[in-house]
Amino acid sequence: MNRKVLVTILSLYSLFINAQSDSTKSWLELEAVYSALPWFNAHGGLETGFVYMDNADVTAKINFDQLLNLKDNFSLFVYGLGNHGDRATDLMGDFQVASNIEAVKAWRVFELWIQNNFLDDRLSVLVGLYDLNSEFDVLRPGTLFINSSFGIGAEYAQSGLNGPSIFPISSLGIRMATFIGDRTRVRLAILDAVSGDPENLKSNEIHLSRKEGALISGEVSIYTDASFSENNLNIERSYVTRRRKVGREHEVYKNDKVNIGGWYYTSEFEAINDQSSSHGNYGVYIGAQKYMPIGEKGDFASLFGRYGVASSRFNRFGSALSGGVVVSNPITTMDDNFGLAFSSGINGAEFQEIQGSSETTETVIEFTYSLPLASWFLLQPDVQYVINPSTQQELMNPLSFAMLVQISFKY
Repeated sequence: MNRKVLVTILSLYSLFINAQSDSTKSWLELEAVYSALPWFNAHGGLETGFVYMDNADVTAKINFDQLLNLKDNFSLFVYGLGNHGDRATDLMGDFQVASNIEAVKAWRVFELWIQNNFLDDRLSVLVGLYDLNSEFDVLRPGTLFINSSFGIGAEYAQSGLNGPSIFPISSLGIRMATFIGDRTRVRLAILDAVSGDPENLKSNEIHLSRKEGALISGEVSIYTDASFSENNLNIERSYVTRRRKVGREHEVYKNDKVNIGGWYYTSEFEAINDQSSSHGNYGVYIGAQKYMPIGEKGDFASLFGRYGVASSRFNRFGSALSGGVVVSNPITTMDDNFGLAFSSGINGAEFQEIQGSSETTETVIEFTYSLPLASWFLLQPDVQYVINPSTQQELMNPLSFAMLVQISFKY
């Protein structure tokens, strides 16, 4: 064997062994999560009945800083997403989408990006296919719930020709993040405004054009609790999937914070009331989370609330309000979590004028209980009640019951 080739192989092997010996962070992180969600609409909506949905998340992350002994964090992330089953919305008739794994049947590459951190992890740049909702408009207590509006605000999720760059279709872009001082994190993302192909929901085609424009999203997070320290300053987009729940084996940061964010599409959109095209499709939001310790065993209760507005000229919901409470270990000592929350989407004046209904607000109330029976197995019974589904007077308020079952593998 050529001596240079042998030296190269031995060098790479040495790097591999050194990276593997790092007890705090591996050079390779793998995870697979299977989520099954049987759903029964017991009353109201479009019709009563049963549907089954499932979702597979397969992720891989290569930490080149560990593999190659680099000073700065540098990583590659790949996320494969598969969806199957029917839609709870077809039973309930709601607009906010009661199931956050509901999507068209398809397999796709959901995310594919590289990230490099600078200045001792205080500045981060990420480029590629990117799930905006993995970092923007996230309140940790809200991630416990199954309704989509607790993952991202209803007025934000409705925007764009094919939604913003969120589940289940992402778009190409760049995200920059930094800390200002010790308690203020700033994020800015510039993304292709059209995720995939609006005419083919199974496609995650990338097509950049001036006509389609860009989605510009910014957010400032202000951490207010005294326990926040420099240990929290590392800026690293977590590879944990968006639909993983509070109370699992991975760490959940219990930091009080306030989010202030906004978004703007550079392209023109058709107005709801007269179909004329113009610029000005934007929105702003504010959200907060508060953690309160209970006892001396690390248990907690958390509160969260959020309010956002969107241009009612181009969007159905002119505003949305949500909030809730989560209590850890209410029944067992197995990191179980109880949650109660609501989300209200309020029609804008233009849409309301066209619809002509006296109902202006759709409100969902969700009660959920997350019980991890093992580090790899989770059961989560869930109840949702929707008041004024899609603000249509002829629909009775639906009452649904579901059972989330999650099986995970992590390396």
